[in-house]
Amino acid sequence: MPKIDLKKSVNYLSAVSIIVLVGVFSAINPNFISAANIKNILSDVAPILVMSIGVTFVLLIGSVDLSVGAICSCACVMTGTWFSQMGNWVIPLVLLYGLLAGALNGVIFTKLKIPSFIVTLSTMSIWKCVALLISEGAPQGIPLELWPSLRWIKHSFWSIPIVFAIGLVVLGLHYVIQRQTIFGKSVFAVGANERAARIIGLDVLNTKMFAFVLSGLGSALSGVFFALILKSSLPTIGDQLVLVAMAAVVLGGTALTGGKGSVLKTLLGVVLVLVIQNGLNVVAVDAFWQQIVFGALIIFAVYLNADKGGRGVIIK
Repeated sequence: MPKIDLKKSVNYLSAVSIIVLVGVFSAINPNFISAANIKNILSDVAPILVMSIGVTFVLLIGSVDLSVGAICSCACVMTGTWFSQMGNWVIPLVLLYGLLAGALNGVIFTKLKIPSFIVTLSTMSIWKCVALLISEGAPQGIPLELWPSLRWIKHSFWSIPIVFAIGLVVLGLHYVIQRQTIFGKSVFAVGANERAARIIGLDVLNTKMFAFVLSGLGSALSGVFFALILKSSLPTIGDQLVLVAMAAVVLGGTALTGGKGSVLKTLLGVVLVLVIQNGLNVVAVDAFWQQIVFGALIIFAVYLNADKGGRGVIIK
């Protein structure tokens, strides 16, 4: 019997796992595959997907961004708090904030030569505090009289929520960037071998910078989605999302050592994580056990994607 190499099969594990889990959860509770629950899963996928897409680029260069959850929280608070003054025009302003927050990470990381782990850990604390200051430490709902302006967020295309459709558009744009642009090709080169990328003349610093910009932008869009869907500004909404986004990206096949992965595979990872999360809720698994499952998933995913060649540096 031929030996099955899990390392070579990792590209198929997410898709197969989704199918198996859907079958298991459906057998336990048939409501899991109801139209309403599937629509809920797709709506839940959208904010995590746009965040995870940006995280994918950061991991591809062999770095890490721990500030994505805090940027998301801050964006959620900005959107919910300022919506009463600006309406839907607050969205581009908040996205600009995300772009600048990502650029700040990139500048400190590339110019000051501080490891990305330390940089983003520090900015995570900054944006958490900003979110709490703007919201005064408590959720603030969008006024009821403004809810008609938010009707578009509940629209669907052939039962596909509009937020998920927007997430797919964002995914498509990033896939084109990844595959068809010099920046996209440079991301893989820098992640695979930064020294070689410098030797062949690639702009390594700008590549790293733009990767963090995309991460900040995706995190801000995630916060916008949460604020509009929940009709509220939640200053702690992103606290747990760093774990979820990292799990989704790694489960999608992106290596922590950089140079290997795809935003399309990240979609599978996000769906897998949300199917697990939703399924555990549907079958009434205790919340504490859910965190154990996520931790086990990350360990397993990192093992499958670990570089056994002895490159040594995981986070740069």
